[in-house]
Parts: sequence; structure tokens; C-alpha cells
Amino acid sequence: MFSVFPIDNGVVAPKGFYCDGVSAGLKKDNAPDVAFIYSDSLCEVEGIFTQNKFCAAPILHFQSYPKGFQTNFVLINSKNANALTGDEGVENVREVLSALQGYFSVIKNPIMSSTGVIGVQLPKQSIINAFSKIDLTKCDNKNAAEAIMTTDRFSKTIAFEVVLEDKSSFKIGAICKGAGMINPSLATMLCFITTDAKIPKQDMQELLKIASETTFNAISVDGDTSTNDTVLLLSNGQSGAYEKEA
Repeated sequence: MFSVFPIDNGVVAPKGFYCDGVSAGLKKDNAPDVAFIYSDSLCEVEGIFTQNKFCAAPILHFQSYPKGFQTNFVLINSKNANALTGDEGVENVREVLSALQGYFSVIKNPIMSSTGVIGVQLPKQSIINAFSKIDLTKCDNKNAAEAIMTTDRFSKTIAFEVVLEDKSSFKIGAICKGAGMINPSLATMLCFITTDAKIPKQDMQELLKIASETTFNAISVDGDTSTNDTVLLLSNGQSGAYEKEA
């Protein structure tokens, strides 16, 4: 038996997670356009991605990491998808993340995700310049959710606490963007899920696939798919609690 309760704070509801959105000048009026999610301990990570034959550069970069790698940081930019940008696009991701690790020595195996205009090279220097605005102690879920929006009419964020029969508990949070071009195969979305549940690595991909079948892969509007569709699950295990059936 277990109980599930809605709570506030999205991706920073789980213990040990931080996030914010800052401006790199990619959007008008100094609006947030670069978001980060940071964990103060390493996370197990699993992802499911677009089935489009043309994967965007951030996805190709993610897939270049060794199997079973751990991370503690996700960087997300809007206004530029870094898709259909060839080898240069992947190299731009490497340069941005290398600069990020040079700026913050605590960051390990960072992941990048992008959304926006296709076929244009990443404005990497603008993003790198915005690193000075990043504060790894911030917990601004609202800013982060707004920073990843493109044509969305509103930001998307959610969180739950799961209380198990033995009274132990864990939390799950998420932010998501997506509008238009909705079709089975992730519904043209970027979604970032955090949890402090102590999920065994072998369960993460299974749970992610099961959940996507009745959510991201369940609706269709105009038959298009995206080059950037991404759902990432990050688990830092800090609650020490877990129950697969929950």
C-alpha cells in the first residue's frame, strides 16, 4: 500500500535538486531562455528520445556517453534546437558543456537539451556568457519551466510525494515543454523528471517506457514528430526509499 500526494516546487521538490532559468539574450525582453537542473549528488539517468531519423545534436551527444554513466547537471536552452546542424552542432554541444565544467568544477557529465529553430547553429557564446548568471543554490522551478518554453501558452510543472506503507517516502518532480506538432513518439516535448527515490538502475528504463505509452506516446494532432523529443529521468536516491509498484 502507498499514498500519493500532489506537492509544489516541480523538479526541485525531490531532495538535493536545484534549478533556475536565466537569460542569454535568446528571447526578447531579457526573458529566461536557458534553464538548468542540478543535483548535489550524482544521479542515475535514463532517457527516451525521438524516433525521427534526424536526431538533434544534443541527443547525439547524450548517446556518446558510455552506457551507465551518471550525471548531476542538465542544461536546457530554448529558441534554438541545434538540429540538422551536422557534426558542427555536436561539437558546439561539447564546447558549451566543456566551458560549463570549466566554470563549475562540481559538474560531472553534463547533459544538454535544446528546443527552438531547426537548421541554425547554436549561439554557443551567448549561452556560455550566461553561465555567470547561474547560481547552483537556486530553487526557482517557475523560472526554469518558463525558460524552456517556445510557443507554449503556459509553463508545465508538477510534483508528487509518495508515502509507502512503512512511512518512508520519496518525491517526484517534473517540468515539460511542448506545443504543436503533437504525434505519438513523445508528442514533441522536452520533459525532465527528477526523483530522490532510490530506484535500481535496471528499473529506470522499464518504468520510463511504461509511463510514456499512456502519456507522451498516446496523442496525435497533425502527424509530425520532432528532431529533439526527449524525456529524461534523473534519480539521486537521497530519500533512500523506493517501491516499484508505487
